[in-house]
Amino acid sequence: MFGLGDVLYFPIVRFIEWCLPQLGLNYEILTVEEMSNTYGLTNTKRNVLYIREDVYCGAIKGNPRDRFTLCHELGHFLLHTPDRVSFARGKIPAYRDPEWQANAFAGELMAPHYLTYHMNLDEIMVQCGMSRQAAQIQYKLYHGK
Repeated sequence: MFGLGDVLYFPIVRFIEWCLPQLGLNYEILTVEEMSNTYGLTNTKRNVLYIREDVYCGAIKGNPRDRFTLCHELGHFLLHTPDRVSFARGKIPAYRDPEWQANAFAGELMAPHYLTYHMNLDEIMVQCGMSRQAAQIQYKLYHGK
């Protein structure tokens, strides 16, 4: 839809700034004091993505964890609209957990299998702008190691 299908280093900040408005989503950068221990928050009822300012600045600088946080919140917006999400009670399988789903979305957005299946762990980290932990999860999905 946005011509990013073959992009290895997903431009999450540019996507938020330029593409999200086309999807009907707004974003707000809030102070650390306003967001406290929350790095990002998606309000699908209001179509607003709230981002803590230090996370946003870190993502601009290419910080892998901050980039992952923004991709994770984008996952919530795309996957968990009010008409598509229900709150589970009790023990549920991991794949039905909205946090697991947003993490899986972020991992695949940052390191899509069809572009990275042939890469080693260090290549995924560098070329996709991922932390070692996130890259390891993607690598294990492809190689089972």
